[in-house]
Amino acid sequence: MKHLPDELLLHIISYLEPAELVNLQHVSRHFLNLSRDDNLWKSLSFSHSVTERRRRRLASAVDIDPRLAELIRAADNLANTFDTSVHDPHAPSAEVQQARNRDKRKQVLIANWDPSYPKEKVNWYQEFIHRHADQKLSWFQDAGSEGRDEEEVRREATGAGILFDQDGLADKLVAPMDDGSISIWDAGASSDRQGRLLAKSEVGLLPNKGSDLDLDTRISQSQAIMTETGVVECVSIDSQLNKGFFAVQNVLNEVDLHTLKVVSRTPYPFPITALSEAHHRTPLTVGTNWTVHLHDTRKPPLAPSSVRCELIGGATDTSFSRLETGDFGGHVSLSQPGALSILHLPTTREWDGNGDIWVGGRFTSMLNFDRRFFPRLRGTVHSGARLSCMTAIPYAFVPHDLRLGRPYSSPAQLREAKSLPGHTLITAGEYKGKGSLELYGLSAEPTRSINSSDSRTTRNQKACYQNRQTASSSKLLSVAPHGTRIVFSDGDGNLKWVERDGSTPVRQFNINDLQRPSHGATTNSSISQNQHNGPHGWGDIVQKILPTTSPSLLTPVSPDSSPSSLTQNNLILWTGDGKLGMLGFGAEAPFDVDEFEDALEEQGDGTGSNNGGEKVREKEYSAEMRRALELQARELRWLRGYGL
Repeated sequence: MKHLPDELLLHIISYLEPAELVNLQHVSRHFLNLSRDDNLWKSLSFSHSVTERRRRRLASAVDIDPRLAELIRAADNLANTFDTSVHDPHAPSAEVQQARNRDKRKQVLIANWDPSYPKEKVNWYQEFIHRHADQKLSWFQDAGSEGRDEEEVRREATGAGILFDQDGLADKLVAPMDDGSISIWDAGASSDRQGRLLAKSEVGLLPNKGSDLDLDTRISQSQAIMTETGVVECVSIDSQLNKGFFAVQNVLNEVDLHTLKVVSRTPYPFPITALSEAHHRTPLTVGTNWTVHLHDTRKPPLAPSSVRCELIGGATDTSFSRLETGDFGGHVSLSQPGALSILHLPTTREWDGNGDIWVGGRFTSMLNFDRRFFPRLRGTVHSGARLSCMTAIPYAFVPHDLRLGRPYSSPAQLREAKSLPGHTLITAGEYKGKGSLELYGLSAEPTRSINSSDSRTTRNQKACYQNRQTASSSKLLSVAPHGTRIVFSDGDGNLKWVERDGSTPVRQFNINDLQRPSHGATTNSSISQNQHNGPHGWGDIVQKILPTTSPSLLTPVSPDSSPSSLTQNNLILWTGDGKLGMLGFGAEAPFDVDEFEDALEEQGDGTGSNNGGEKVREKEYSAEMRRALELQARELRWLRGYGL
């Protein structure tokens, strides 16, 4: 077969199943390259997608509703796009023509499904793995895990941020801890120390509890301060300057990550609730309960007396035309509290620091600012939902009318819509008690954008989509782009992936069902089985999703990359229990720090059996008590729904 042309070999191996294609990669380097062909894996991703499986199921159903069957036939034959018949079935070339028509039909179906954009480089082999391979979860060392000694106290992470290398890939994971310290872990996919703790600052660094206090007092006071507000967007990392910004109550701490020393502390008039992405040459946007500020790291911090402001009376009007009540010292004062997420829209003009700022939170409209004219409000977009998280992808929004199923669209129309420059704003939050996933088009083309110059209420209905039906039965907590998909988490512990249309499901799982059994522990009940699933407890949630590729990295790994580089697009998760984990896809977990820790424990523990049994019983009791309390809370919420 080595003498056959590559085109013929590709046609032959296209009949293999994905598992067989993976085994074929081990034959030779030549077959490795052929088995990683982008078009081959794109076709496989399409044939295994929910969209295509649903279409085949409806087409083959014998007891389908006649009216629905008529609609399917009408869509398939729309403008003869899917007509596979031939003019003369008895002609010598009829069979060849029929095969060509079937290929043409498949190409049109793939074009309607294709979530990628014309200038986007997608590794479809990696995409297939992320869509269908088993998910594996690894926990970072000592991040919220139970202490191995009785004297060791459990430390929780109160936030998380990623330090990217010069290629835009995750290098270090940085997190503030509940004792006021800062911990740094190795997060590099090519590092043999991935998941290990690299450095830790002194206790009480962030809340400014120094050595004049004894250790126990420092820890107790720091823990009270660090866990008081529970802010999610409280960490922002500047990868170019190697600095971290940590919000603690109303103080913004600027920390040099080389030395783990505080460079400056900037007080604000109210508790800080959100930080934007930190990027060199661009001022950091800081949101508090009642204000929005621009923080320029090049300027020295102001004296505490100069940043004081006062809200007199308060606004009783719920109209969002009065969200900006004035400029008090260069910042915006809000009439309604709770900025929870701040997004800097990506721009190609990073040298001048200009660009759009979007602010969302407990209020039901998104605020839009132009940094050049800050603090003047550029406009607002009414959502109706209370937003928890905002992100964006640097590609134009494709209207739902052009998506597959409403009805089938021509590839030319889709190609035209995807070729327009622009961004898609993605938000996640809560609407009337249920999860809300929303997409908004931002483009220079007025018909494809929600923007309107100096408008506060205009929204183009054809340039947005709101999924408030199938997203989740509980509030959405975080959202992030992941390859050609969108991933979000909800209040029930679920992680869900959908296509870029915001509604077509790809896969999902619950973090409470994805924990690895601990080593050497025998379980005889469902309670102990649940408790021994790694360092994770019962009923956890994912409150922040961090992709391991920088949002500014628009060119992913190439299709002929080595297998190790395929792990660069994993996800780092920060859970509600203060744990930090990395979610990978494939046969092996991203890393395993338990083996290293267990080996050290076996070397240093001479009486392991008795102590181990006692710890197992303690964990079983803790798990049972927590489960009982959460079941009671669930019953109370259910009774509250009946007015009791």
